[in-house]
Amino acid sequence: MVRKSLFLFGILLLSLLVACGSNESSGEVADEAAEGQTDNDSSETSIDYPTQTINMIVPWGAGGDTDVINRITNEYLSEELDGVNFVVTNIGGGGGSIGAQEALNEDPDGYTLLAGHDSIGLSELMGNTSFSYFDFEPVALLTSASQIIATSVHNDWDSMEDVVEQLKDDPGSISFGAAFGSTSHTLPLGIEDAADVKFNIVNYEGTSQRTTALLGNHVHLGATTIPAAQEYIKADQLKLLGISSPERNPSLPDVPTLIEQGIDAVNATNRGYFFPKDTPQEIVEIMSDAIGRVAENPEYIAQMEEMGVEVVYKPHDEYSEYLETSNDYLAEMLERQGIVDQ
Repeated sequence: MVRKSLFLFGILLLSLLVACGSNESSGEVADEAAEGQTDNDSSETSIDYPTQTINMIVPWGAGGDTDVINRITNEYLSEELDGVNFVVTNIGGGGGSIGAQEALNEDPDGYTLLAGHDSIGLSELMGNTSFSYFDFEPVALLTSASQIIATSVHNDWDSMEDVVEQLKDDPGSISFGAAFGSTSHTLPLGIEDAADVKFNIVNYEGTSQRTTALLGNHVHLGATTIPAAQEYIKADQLKLLGISSPERNPSLPDVPTLIEQGIDAVNATNRGYFFPKDTPQEIVEIMSDAIGRVAENPEYIAQMEEMGVEVVYKPHDEYSEYLETSNDYLAEMLERQGIVDQ
């Protein structure tokens, strides 16, 4: 009887061990199946982007520096995105705000990309628009270009020191062409702020229009850039009085900075890219990474440097932080100048 009981107990114990092993094995299989299902789900939700033409809105006229820089960039960006085609749509006016508004209203599907810069924040601060940087999805910062103060060769000023001296004696006697609500506007405002002088600031939309006005001496001074003015610089039709960079630009080694001339002001047009709000984050990441690869291309860097443009890539998260800091600085400067209420 005892042997029979022991025998039955052994069978029961063995059955329990087999059952436990089976459950453990089943659990492992279930875990593996769940993991496989997760992987499958991940691959199923991965976005196949881009698969069609991307419309890049440039909120300035054709032929200006922003237009030229972005058309060059698109060639490299297309290569990084497996040959996807980019079409540039130029929508000028309103210091860049009309084109930006158009982009703001587009579908957030990744197929409308705004080539924007500091004018987006500036226009909102000055009350010209009701939207700012963060009504879009910031994608990446790519380039920065310091601005040049130019005048007709027929004028007597040979430096910004000459200009400041005249303005001290006769405030408002020198006109300065700028697009209101854009980075070209912050240049004379910054000089006024640093040198305690006053220009007669005149509205000219876009760099190409301002450059034409300078050539005809319809405006005394104006902000221009190497891409927009290089042919006139070579032909000695424009006189360059200063550059708004912290140090001299290697492309224009003979042009002194404003700082060298006693004007503590630095100004640049910082160009980046924006999607409409609520564009899927995965698409933002794909475009940001592609722009980053363009920024590492030695040929692209060299081409930008020839135009006096610096490549200063910041991915979308760093770009967002940068935009907040930049906006704070602009707001403080505009308050000091009485452009906006404190």
